[in-house]
Amino acid sequence: DGQRRGFTRIPLVSLVFHCRAVGGELRPHPLECDDAGFFAEDELPEPIANPDVWAEHAFRAIRGEDVEVRFDAPRSPPWRGDPDHP
Repeated sequence: DGQRRGFTRIPLVSLVFHCRAVGGELRPHPLECDDAGFFAEDELPEPIANPDVWAEHAFRAIRGEDVEVRFDAPRSPPWRGDPDHP
């Protein structure tokens, strides 16, 4: 998560998934994200959070290569919280 990697004060999590567009329109929810799109491996947008950590792994999976599932281990305690807003 972003807090563990040092680029945000909150535990911001990015999800990467493989899907196939079958119709309709890609419309991100304005409260959920700034933008959404489909990108080739060599055309990822910038800035992007830690592509060195996940991009190669994700595109290997998309190409059908065997890869292990990646995830951040649960926190202990799960969330420190903000002392001003417990």
